[in-house]
Amino acid sequence: MIQGNFKAAPLDVMAKVVTVLMIVAAGVIPFILDHMMYFMGFLPVILFVTWLFSVTGFALEGNTLIVSRPLWKTTIALPPDCTARAEPEIRKGLLKTMGNGGLFGYTGGFRNRKLGNFKTYATNWGHAVSVTSDANEFCIVVTPEEVELFIQSING
Repeated sequence: MIQGNFKAAPLDVMAKVVTVLMIVAAGVIPFILDHMMYFMGFLPVILFVTWLFSVTGFALEGNTLIVSRPLWKTTIALPPDCTARAEPEIRKGLLKTMGNGGLFGYTGGFRNRKLGNFKTYATNWGHAVSVTSDANEFCIVVTPEEVELFIQSING
């Protein structure tokens, strides 16, 4: 595996729409509803926590993938036999099993027929890359800005 740093792809249209709508809702709802104190605290907390888990980039160091977040990094040990491939059709039959489906990106558990269950650290489904290992039943999806370079770095 080649070492490298990769920026996360820019948010896709759906993630931008969801994010903008939630930010607007956080600013508008408290003035519309009678329960102003509840929403003034609740929505900003959701926005902040979701932003904390958003993805800003990726780094490959040996057999380790490091996912950069706004305030920390998540380290993922990659199996030695893992392979990466572009997943342009990933949205077909995509189900969110547990996670974030568009606010500042897509993170958490997802499932589709082709990949089965997988964890995702994504910002733009058009840049989806699966990193899999059949021997270890390992599957994650990431969305680097430079898809081909990322795939070459994993596959060698």
